[in-house]
Amino acid sequence: MNLEQTNPMSEVTDTPLEMKNFNPAVVAYGVNRLCDIPEVKETIDDCKHEFMEGIASVGEKISDFCESVKDSVIDFCHDTFEDVKDFFTDENDTKALDEFGPEFNEARNFGISECTEAAREIFNEGVINEWPNLTPEQRRDIACAYAAEVAAAFQLENYEGVYIEPMEDGTLGYNNGDGSIHLSDVLISPYASPLEIMNTITHELRHQYQSEAILGLHDEVPESVRNEWAVAQQIYNYDSPSCYDPWGYTYNPLEIDARFAGESVVRNVTNGIINDLVA
Repeated sequence: MNLEQTNPMSEVTDTPLEMKNFNPAVVAYGVNRLCDIPEVKETIDDCKHEFMEGIASVGEKISDFCESVKDSVIDFCHDTFEDVKDFFTDENDTKALDEFGPEFNEARNFGISECTEAAREIFNEGVINEWPNLTPEQRRDIACAYAAEVAAAFQLENYEGVYIEPMEDGTLGYNNGDGSIHLSDVLISPYASPLEIMNTITHELRHQYQSEAILGLHDEVPESVRNEWAVAQQIYNYDSPSCYDPWGYTYNPLEIDARFAGESVVRNVTNGIINDLVA
């Protein structure tokens, strides 16, 4: 029996006659020549122009939309702010708001300007530059001189001076509310920054000011702040991690206030030195 042999792939592998003479380069040449015909070129240019106008129109619409969203957000925030402000400035709350406002800021900033002036005079640029070359006695005298000025700036009722002594690692100073401050002897070493001792002295004497304010010795401290400090003094906790006792130490109101005092003086002194250099 004779079976005609066929190639099952012949139907898909044979190239149609019309494609055998296909040459991409010839097609490209033909398209380029076609585009050179004035009528065709004019039509293409018109399409390009309309396309660019369309893009510009879309861009304007997007810009208008962005402006609309921005205006809506501004209106929303303004209205919300007005609502919140009205809520807190209700006739019944005005007195409390005033008490927490200007007087609170005055208490926080009390004595800072005077401390800054003393720091600029005592820790002048010459002292800062020569700090590593000074003797321990000279650095001690400078520290005590600045501490006396800070005590005067905070108008302390009880100031008993500075004690410099060895302390465990990580402790730079402390105050017990008895009028004196205790500083680590590390602070008067040639390797310590004069800005650090400036900060620490201001910080620790601010604690003395807080202790006296709690006792009612400083009328400039509003009652709300005095109450805050009195409670903060009772909840001091040096041992428990902050996750268990958020206000124990780092974020205790007394520490926040003392850090603000010390760091504000350092910042003010630094600001003056930098601006003198660039003037």
